[in-house]
Amino acid sequence: MKKTSIDYFASLDIPLINVYGMSETTGATTIHTFSNFRLDSAGFAVPGTDLKILNPDENGEGEICMRGRNTMMGYLKNDVATMECIDNQGFVRSGDKGKLEKDGHLKITGRIKELIITAGGENVAPVPVEDNFKHACPPCSNIMMVGEGQRFMAALITFKVDIDAKSGNPSKNLTSEAQTFFKKELGLTLKTSDEACAEPKVLEYVMTCIDQTNKKSVSRAAHIRKVKPIPMDFSIPGGELTPTLKLKRKVTEKKYQALLDEMFVETEKAKL
Repeated sequence: MKKTSIDYFASLDIPLINVYGMSETTGATTIHTFSNFRLDSAGFAVPGTDLKILNPDENGEGEICMRGRNTMMGYLKNDVATMECIDNQGFVRSGDKGKLEKDGHLKITGRIKELIITAGGENVAPVPVEDNFKHACPPCSNIMMVGEGQRFMAALITFKVDIDAKSGNPSKNLTSEAQTFFKKELGLTLKTSDEACAEPKVLEYVMTCIDQTNKKSVSRAAHIRKVKPIPMDFSIPGGELTPTLKLKRKVTEKKYQALLDEMFVETEKAKL
């Protein structure tokens, strides 16, 4: 099982209390207490609030919905968006995927809107796979899985580079951490992300990390079959990340559409 910072602090008898919610629910809807917490959950419903899982699958996973006096009445002068977000029972649809455990604790497993539907009709949640890859590949900064309507999953990855403190723009200079890793683990002296993208030993190492990631995937449909490293890291100024550093998938896919198309076309040609 992957260890996190929460596990580390808990080992020191310093429990970190999780909360979960959104701006539409005025902040937290679930919480932990010192007498009732689980390291692997987002907590239980705050008194006075209700949780439900919309359209759960065979594993009990579905869209997390919340209701209570803390939830908003609607979006100002936008009835259409309000009706899409709040159902006729007053539950706010979060867009997050999760399940309720028997003890009432909530586990968040991904984003409903981020599900990738393959050509075979399988639903793949990319976030857990991407998180596993980041854990397996320390010099890599970001990864984005793609495969909507395709026969297999592919991914774009970036390496850790220095960020300009004023503009927030990423450079192509590898961080000292990444340089040290490549030198110590692969015996390579690399200074830039361009060099890392072009180095066969780095690409071989990345594929080893992909293999480790695939072994943890819940299904073969979620296995990443092809990877393309790109020299420029994702960023807020670049448009790939939100101000809270969440990946803007549609924007990023559109930005790199030509590269993505090339990845899938090359694979299909290889089969002919």
